[in-house]
Amino acid sequence: MVGIFLDRPAVIPEFAEHAAALVADFGATDDAVLDVVFGHVRPEGRLPFGLPRSMAVVEAHPEELPGGTEDPVFPLGHALDNTSWRPRAVSRQES
Repeated sequence: MVGIFLDRPAVIPEFAEHAAALVADFGATDDAVLDVVFGHVRPEGRLPFGLPRSMAVVEAHPEELPGGTEDPVFPLGHALDNTSWRPRAVSRQES
């Protein structure tokens, strides 16, 4: 699992490709992120921007055009489908 703080779009295709899970946070506390990771609370939220596939794509995108790049790793508004999410009971031995 990779946890990443995002305050702006980042080029992270290698992380996304090789990580079993990718958790993005936008300034949450460590405790809040860990509550999601360990299944105590439901993950929620949507990406406020797209995550581009490469720096070359970013550099080729015209600066005067708003919006994201073509074929992003994760597009604007991407979110985990958590409709089947259930809290996970954690025993004292696991915590």
